[in-house]
Amino acid sequence: MVGDLGELLLRRWAGVVAVSVLWTTVAVGMVRTGLRVGDERPISYLGTDPRSVTLFRVGLIVAAVLLSGFAWAVHRQLTRPAGFLPVFLGGMACQVVVAVVSLTGDGASPAVHSSAGIALGLSLPLLMWRFAAAQAPGRWRERGYRLLWLEVAGCVAGVALSRAGRATLAEALPACVFHLWIIVVTLRWPSWHQAPDPVPVRSTPRS
Repeated sequence: MVGDLGELLLRRWAGVVAVSVLWTTVAVGMVRTGLRVGDERPISYLGTDPRSVTLFRVGLIVAAVLLSGFAWAVHRQLTRPAGFLPVFLGGMACQVVVAVVSLTGDGASPAVHSSAGIALGLSLPLLMWRFAAAQAPGRWRERGYRLLWLEVAGCVAGVALSRAGRATLAEALPACVFHLWIIVVTLRWPSWHQAPDPVPVRSTPRS
């Protein structure tokens, strides 16, 4: 019992640790390479520069592992997960692909990297939707949907920023909203509630 509780607490806070690891490695990589927030180069550029490639890969992979543990901890609290865990883990698998497959590699590497990045981006609002849908009607369900729509807005803004030549910010904005969601879910862990199990319908005995 105590072991299960400790494991749950570790996985619960794994999301916040993952966010810290990811942005620390990205920030250090940006300093080393001179990548600016408003740069036309994407964050994935850090995976092509010898000064930051190791940091980029380790940061993304470690964060993906930690976030997978966080996803499992959340999943265990949901009575109606409705696809939450597969979507989350699928997104993390794409994050690992983004980490190990270079944007400027040979052959199909650029296409694989870009496709994995797009799939990762699409998984974020989808998993937030499945989380919100699993909540019982009330404050937390409304909050979950508000965060979902904020993520959708971040994705739309990201597309616009990318077209405007602000690729770094375009990638960072949706990620920041998703990481905000992780922090909110973690800090408010005792207050969000899963949807109750459906009440079984009892058949009326025939007279």
